[in-house]
Amino acid sequence: MPDAGRNENAVETVRTGVANFDPKQAKEAMERSGVVAGVDKVNAKEDVPHADAAWTWFRTKINSAKYWVAPMVDQSELAFRMLCKAHGAEAAYTPMLHARIFNENAAYREEHFTSTFDHPEKDRPLLAQFCANDPDILLDAARHVEPYVDGVDINLGCPQRIAKKGRYGSYLMNDVPLVESMVKKLAENLSVPVTVKIRRFPDLQETV
Repeated sequence: MPDAGRNENAVETVRTGVANFDPKQAKEAMERSGVVAGVDKVNAKEDVPHADAAWTWFRTKINSAKYWVAPMVDQSELAFRMLCKAHGAEAAYTPMLHARIFNENAAYREEHFTSTFDHPEKDRPLLAQFCANDPDILLDAARHVEPYVDGVDINLGCPQRIAKKGRYGSYLMNDVPLVESMVKKLAENLSVPVTVKIRRFPDLQETV
């Protein structure tokens, strides 16, 4: 069970972030940095053939959510997600789940993947996030949660030393063939969309 004091601090952070968020300032900042131009260029239909379907999913299944509960290890379990939603969060991720352990250990699945199974609308939209470095293991793990989530996210953002040791997270960002194989494996075999959390390279065009 997450620590109550930590929960209160996190909820206050959610409140502060929601109160201080200015979409106009955010857009202007992205335009100054060149992010908007770069994304617009790469999101042309000829470059991203599934863009229309992705936007439809985001608008209909995700309800164009702006305020998300991030995939925090040992933090964003069901109770914390419900608490954040009571204070304005509109969608959420599960904690980061280790795909291999998730497959092998039923106790790990029961402890770390919880939801309002009898009343799914209370915990949706919800994305399950996994770390992995093997497409088949990742797919097997994702199939456990597929009926209960609106999408599956692959973590390519974790920079911690344990991620380097386990060869997952941001340490896979340079292994494009492996990343492509994991995304393709999920996209071709799941009934829910696949998203990827990434880190930005110093060169924006290398990132996109």
